[in-house]
Amino acid sequence: MNKRFYYDNDICIVGLGCVLPDAGNPSEFWHNLSAGKCSIRKVPEERWPSRLYFSQDKNEPDKTYSNVAAFVEERQLEKLRDKLGPDFSQSNRLQTMALEATEQALSGLNRETLARERQNTPIFLGCMELDEAFSLVKFYRHTEESLKRHIGRSNLKNQKRIFKSIKEYFNRRETKTEIMVSSVLTTSVINLIKQKFCLQGEGALIDAACASSLAAIDAAATALKNYQANLAITGGVESNLSPNTFILFSKAGALSPGKCLPYDKKTEGLLQGEGTVIFVLQRLADALKDKNKIYGVIRSIGSSSDGRSSSLFSPSQGGQVLAFKRAYRSLDKNSVSYIEGHGTGTKVGDSTELASLSEFFVGQRLPVGSVKSLIGHTKGAAGAAGLLKCVLILQNKVIPPVKYFEALIVGQNKSVYINKEPVMLGNISRPLRLGISSFGFGNINYHLVLDEFNGGQEIIKAKKGGAASPVVILGGSSISLKKVDFNLIAAKFKIPPQSLPHMDKSQLNALLAVAAALAKANMEIDSLDKENVKVISAGCLGLDSAIDFDKRIRHWEFKDALAFLDKNSLELLIGHKNKFPEATEDTGPGVLNNVVAGRICNAFDFKGKNFNVDADFNSFDAALNIAGRELQKQDGLIILIGSEEKLNKSKLKIERTKIHCLILSTLSFAQKNNYPINELIKKIDYHE
Repeated sequence: MNKRFYYDNDICIVGLGCVLPDAGNPSEFWHNLSAGKCSIRKVPEERWPSRLYFSQDKNEPDKTYSNVAAFVEERQLEKLRDKLGPDFSQSNRLQTMALEATEQALSGLNRETLARERQNTPIFLGCMELDEAFSLVKFYRHTEESLKRHIGRSNLKNQKRIFKSIKEYFNRRETKTEIMVSSVLTTSVINLIKQKFCLQGEGALIDAACASSLAAIDAAATALKNYQANLAITGGVESNLSPNTFILFSKAGALSPGKCLPYDKKTEGLLQGEGTVIFVLQRLADALKDKNKIYGVIRSIGSSSDGRSSSLFSPSQGGQVLAFKRAYRSLDKNSVSYIEGHGTGTKVGDSTELASLSEFFVGQRLPVGSVKSLIGHTKGAAGAAGLLKCVLILQNKVIPPVKYFEALIVGQNKSVYINKEPVMLGNISRPLRLGISSFGFGNINYHLVLDEFNGGQEIIKAKKGGAASPVVILGGSSISLKKVDFNLIAAKFKIPPQSLPHMDKSQLNALLAVAAALAKANMEIDSLDKENVKVISAGCLGLDSAIDFDKRIRHWEFKDALAFLDKNSLELLIGHKNKFPEATEDTGPGVLNNVVAGRICNAFDFKGKNFNVDADFNSFDAALNIAGRELQKQDGLIILIGSEEKLNKSKLKIERTKIHCLILSTLSFAQKNNYPINELIKKIDYHE
């Protein structure tokens, strides 16, 4: 049966824009995809000098064995800043790319659409890292006092000159305080979008690690489905190619020294990328009424956490298959024509993904690809880049060839294959259906189903449910971050001793907070429906552990700042870095914001979605709003974790004092399951 129907409240893409390596817009991106143009090359010395951070010796501490990536050229960014005008001339990389991509995405809309919806256009963007410009400045601001003491204790001559040289070296990288503050608060990218395009509404960065942008698209689509907005801006942003990110992946053994070859037996690992992809979303009925171009319909988004697993960095076949099952719960999986996979190029990750696809799509023969071979792993923007590729496939009716491919990493696979030649889709009579996967550290999995819309499909009016059941608090707790009892946490949650030094105190105390909240509510963990418990954390990007890691790595800059010193004196000063833990394979999970939620799912075996919400110091309220919509979409339990935060402007640092935990459900769900109702939330209405 070729006929397909859509509901009038299905979510469609009505605008798109991008700034990606070698691609300043979607048209250029499609040209590169069609040609198989690889944008991966050596990182420019002005981004970070190889002489300081690169070593071919994979075992050398605090160094990366790879110095190649896909990046947006600085000259392209300068042109964009000139185009944006004087009000945005000081924008950092992240902000500049996001503003340009948003302008592209909004430019094709019916003018009446935007004029009508300006007062309530939510913006949800996937993002997992701060802009890299902040890295060097915060190093000096955060270590100044400690460096003074370290230099004072040394027996070096010319101590005043040494400290003066360090100070001058790092101060040269300073800009206006308000610009640096905006680098600390990554949500400034949302504020600038609102400012430039005169928009109001919710705004938050969604961090699900490498699945961030699909998680953000899910949040935006849910707001539209719940009729709490009529237009939404979403996608993914990423602009951190600092040496820190390379060293993190190097110590995990995940980086390739040269090429990225997803799903191929010759692959040696992933390579990084940067860029921004923005979409404008609207309900189908409204898009048709406004006569906006419909690039595709988002039919479904399935998500899952892996639950209890051996590692927060290792993928799980069961978790991925669960996300597929949820995505295709009411859809025909046999109608899929192509899968844009996560495909990072790591041997374990690619092998697991191919096994998951083979298990779920058994009996089919599907082409699978990954854009990461051409633009690298854009992390917070990765899912959005994959979705953009699929939108362009729908527009052009062809799947681009994977020219590098030779043989599958796992041998024969009956369900999926890699197409070395273009696959023409114009002769398929039914509307095309494509799947997009994105998986993140912290064991979070997302899969989005995208359908073609050609105007011939029947539009059915969606049934509206009754009044939504109110959100209730079942239990809560608060834990101070000032005192972290590492031994208690390690024993209670069976954390390996070698992992503890690398784990942020927010991650550690979040585990205690959840256990305390469940205990106060007299809720037995083993009695819960763990398959459907979701976990949302709330807090600004940039954990203390990430700052400490940054401090350690950036000591290599002393080689340039203190070039006049002899080798022994220089090594003595660089030795100050040993105040902070050496990077290991455990460092990555310990420094990521989203892993606050991910560790909870891992420790308690929860398999609902997990992610972090950053709306600067409104994060907890924003997360509560998102949680309320999640509960309206599907009854169940949501664990909400939030940090009590404030900004120290002089040190450019987010200071955290407490972790708060709430256990949420709807009133009807609580009554059905005889859960204790602690408090009724009468209204959730957050607007930034």
